Amino acid sequence: MKGTKKMTNLFIIGNGFDLDHGLETSYNHFRQYLLSKYPDINMDMLTIPTEIPLPDGGVEYDDVEVLSMLFYLINNAEQNDEKWSNIERSLGYLDFSEAFNSYDDILNKEDDIAWWAIYNNEDIASQLVIPTSKIQRFFSEWVNTINLSPAKPKKDFIKLVNQGDKFLTFNYTETLELVYGINPDDVCHIHGMQYEEIFFGHGNSTTDYYDKYMANFTGSQGGVLKIFERLKKDTAKALEKNLCFFEKMENERIRNIYSYGFSFNKVDFIYFEEICKRIKTENIIWYFNDFDISNIGHYIQYLKNCGFKGNFNTFHIEE
Repeated sequence: MKGTKKMTNLFIIGNGFDLDHGLETSYNHFRQYLLSKYPDINMDMLTIPTEIPLPDGGVEYDDVEVLSMLFYLINNAEQNDEKWSNIERSLGYLDFSEAFNSYDDILNKEDDIAWWAIYNNEDIASQLVIPTSKIQRFFSEWVNTINLSPAKPKKDFIKLVNQGDKFLTFNYTETLELVYGINPDDVCHIHGMQYEEIFFGHGNSTTDYYDKYMANFTGSQGGVLKIFERLKKDTAKALEKNLCFFEKMENERIRNIYSYGFSFNKVDFIYFEEICKRIKTENIIWYFNDFDISNIGHYIQYLKNCGFKGNFNTFHIEE
């Protein structure tokens, strides 16, 4: 019929997609990269990086000392000394308590306040802000080293894709564009891409985190809260920066949605709410990669909470 819009598919692409194509893009690959580049990292104890004064009045920190601190904190948050599974989530649960004087220390034997201990906590907390934030620089540097040459197109995925289909990718790589020849205008890198600004961080609520330090480590709260905010992923900014992609969805006749290698984390909820606001989902089928069969029940509830009203099914990628 004249004037009828072409039906299109929407693909949600997560890191599992790149891993399935043989790319070294996991959080643990990031860990291995750091250990290879900085072999003197000491993760056995909490290191407080020493300030190095600069001629302009600023300060710098030694990378090995910074990474020694970060490895110790992240390993504890991951509860694993040998592997990182979800460093972004872990950044919302870093425990700096070993660096501070506790509330009991701040009260002396006569139950008077030891002001020196409070001031000491303030100094240490402020000294931790810049070095802790450097994890974002290290991550960005690693992202820029990811090599796409091992990736080869998968026939089963090619069969799913039609010209003009849209792609919301959470990956920093151009696997879709360079391996599959997808038009860059049809791809939204919601969290940025290699050699450009990227969005990286946690999605934890501030309440429990801040209250813990307020109650137990008086004087440290301001610096710790600043660290927490700096390490938070700015999903609102990412959405605003890419809003045109979501706005265009209103004019698409989306038939199916496929999610491939995506784990539906809480921090990304904002994007799926936006999708469900922009399009009528009642007649859409959401297809999950059957590799994630054990998690599909969780994914379905997640999407229903976002406002998705369609049906669900699975697809299979063999080769």
